[in-house]
Amino acid sequence: MNKALKANERELIKLARFFSKRAEQLAVDGELSEDQRQLTQACENLERQLLQHAANREAIMDKRARLEKLIEDNAQCPKCRKADMLKQQAVTTNEHGWKLNTYRCRRCNTSFTWNRPNNPWHMVQFLELYIKELEESLNVDMEPSLRQHTEAALPQLQDSLSRLRPVLQDSDEEVEALTEKEREMDKIIHQFKNYLLIEKIKLDTYQEE
Repeated sequence: MNKALKANERELIKLARFFSKRAEQLAVDGELSEDQRQLTQACENLERQLLQHAANREAIMDKRARLEKLIEDNAQCPKCRKADMLKQQAVTTNEHGWKLNTYRCRRCNTSFTWNRPNNPWHMVQFLELYIKELEESLNVDMEPSLRQHTEAALPQLQDSLSRLRPVLQDSDEEVEALTEKEREMDKIIHQFKNYLLIEKIKLDTYQEE
């Protein structure tokens, strides 16, 4: 069965297919009633709905997972200034609430926390703060070469920020809508499963008589 389905979705589909197969046999025997036909149709419609929902959920979460890996640290050891012997150790949170990767340099045998967030959501906040600090620095005296470098860097940073924000906003809205849809589907699954279980009990009781 589809691996994208959750446990309660798989369970309901199995139950729905039980009634669908039973209806097929009743149809062959010429004993399929209108109520049974309608129940079978409802089961088939619900299965299609569940499969479509699972596919949508998988697509949204796959996109989310790719976004979470969007940021590449390009970390360097603060001692040797090299990156080839770094090993990521853990994730920590700084005073801003941003998640940062910690590394160990196997060449220098030193551990450190990289100074940039490891995910795009916190990177937006980092860029906002960094741009603000650069803009404020232009209000004070500085070396002409440093001023030129800062003035050249600002548009690039602002462009990165303007391109990143809408992508993250779209993803956040998709996940929020998915969460609401999940609540709706869980309620439908619970209600329909209970209904089918009652119908199955009726059927088992009828067959035993």
